[in-house]
Amino acid sequence: MINQSQYRSSKSRITKKQEDYNRRTDQIVSYIKNRTVEEDAEALWFGMKTAGYELSISSFNTRLKKLVEAGLVEKRSVGYNKHFYRFIK
Repeated sequence: MINQSQYRSSKSRITKKQEDYNRRTDQIVSYIKNRTVEEDAEALWFGMKTAGYELSISSFNTRLKKLVEAGLVEKRSVGYNKHFYRFIK
């Protein structure tokens, strides 16, 4: 059987870097999805670190922001500069 992806134009190929980025983002979504309570970004990041995921806090925050913009994660503001996040079902 012929692998169709090798004959796609170069513009439509997903690079290894893009695959890694998508995999990390999927890990963040699944981690937040499995949480039973709302948590702030730092608690979520630290929980992922203790679970064995390697991700810098700045990368985590950037991806979390994009997940909120995409509507997958809900951001709830409490007080000054305090935000809690949860997965939208």
